Amino acid sequence: MTPAGLPKALVVAGLAGAFALVPPTAPALQEFTAWAVRPSLLPFAWNSLLEAERAGDPVEAFARAQHVMRLLPTWADGYAAFAYRFVLAEEPSAGAAAAERGARARTRLELAMAWLEQARPAAGRHEPTLLQALAFLPEAAVHHEPALAPLLQPHGGPARLADHYFAEAERLFPSPAAREMRTFYAPVLAAGLLAAGDRAGAVAVLRIAIDRSHEARDQELAAAWRTRLAEARRWLEGDHGVDLAALRDDPRFAALLPHLR
Repeated sequence: MTPAGLPKALVVAGLAGAFALVPPTAPALQEFTAWAVRPSLLPFAWNSLLEAERAGDPVEAFARAQHVMRLLPTWADGYAAFAYRFVLAEEPSAGAAAAERGARARTRLELAMAWLEQARPAAGRHEPTLLQALAFLPEAAVHHEPALAPLLQPHGGPARLADHYFAEAERLFPSPAAREMRTFYAPVLAAGLLAAGDRAGAVAVLRIAIDRSHEARDQELAAAWRTRLAEARRWLEGDHGVDLAALRDDPRFAALLPHLR
């Protein structure tokens, strides 16, 4: 429904008259233009996207998804969904050599992350959704295509990238939820750093998570979590006499277990 239930043509005419009296700022004019053309363009853009997806062409589908999102610039969940769909798409190169698959996976990941980064300025209060997507996307990409992992190691691997975006979320939108996300993701972050050969970084991540667990809202859950984190930290610091039985039985530490042997 347009403002006050008026037909859109009438509203546009009225706003045009207002613009003549009080020229709008550039951002306001851009927003008005997007509002005016969105209903007529969106169905065509959406249908084009569906056609590309049905054809099984992830590159074309991603290009058309970008066009759709130009019409919906604050839909952060849409940005995240299309980025993940592109990065995790099955491509005709699935049977290619590992080096080629890894290079193509890195290209898809870099394009998707750059796109999400470009969306952040217009996301407003939805920016944490984009930061969370950016944090988890590299790990998801490596899980989908293991040949990508060696190409990310010079940059600290997925864990280092995730840690960067979690830190950015905490800095821009400080809240218990933002801090807890990083705290409870610590085993995966530490595992990624260990895979990259950064034992000191992994220990630091566990120490930070232990300290921050005291701030968690559910202290009963936090206490058990803190105990498991401390066991892992002690083992990595050289105390191989620590009992890891409970940690091994906790599926949340599955990523870290291969490094505790």
